[in-house]
Amino acid sequence: MINLSTPAVWYPGQSDVDFKEEVSRMMSRAYMTRDFLQGTIAPDQLLDFLDDEGFDIFELAEDWGLGDGVSS
Repeated sequence: MINLSTPAVWYPGQSDVDFKEEVSRMMSRAYMTRDFLQGTIAPDQLLDFLDDEGFDIFELAEDWGLGDGVSS
């Protein structure tokens, strides 16, 4: 098993349950990113995962600077 590091920020008033849920989601994203970078999942699988997580994949692509090849 490969260990990954991901930042976790606890904010005042956040419950332990909410914090643990957020850490779990962050780790899921970290593992999916690792798998994508290692070539074990296809780009569309990563994009589907991020979309399911509530991210706007077109906005992410723009932030990543993928160019004009990505459009809605």
